[in-house]
Amino acid sequence: MITEAGDLKLIDFGLAKAGKTKHLKTIAGTPYYMAPEVLDGNYGAECDLWSLGVILYTIVSGYLPFQGHKRDEVFLKIKEGQFHFNHPEFKIISDECKDLISKLLVVKPRDRIKGVQLLKHPWFSKMDLSTSMRSA
Repeated sequence: MITEAGDLKLIDFGLAKAGKTKHLKTIAGTPYYMAPEVLDGNYGAECDLWSLGVILYTIVSGYLPFQGHKRDEVFLKIKEGQFHFNHPEFKIISDECKDLISKLLVVKPRDRIKGVQLLKHPWFSKMDLSTSMRSA
């Protein structure tokens, strides 16, 4: 979505409801993209950087970084930050891209890369946006 100010916002209407509603008292959102702190119910803007890491991982590989047969299994992998670059698709992904993903998918929000640092990451200077994602 693009805001009136021209800012790009990633949104998920999966749990949207029209009309007046009570505040949710349970964890809400798309499980695969949730940051560990969201699962604990105490989170801020840093959780969006985690979600960007999940999106980047998925775009360049075609896989979700945290998978499981049951929701609890996915949540455990998220809380422990258990992901890997073992899929064959990662053989052609640059070290800079994998480094950026690794800095986004950090369990402790205070240790996760910040937005300003993200924009200065070497992957962005190396990335030629006129080419396909194969050069990621």
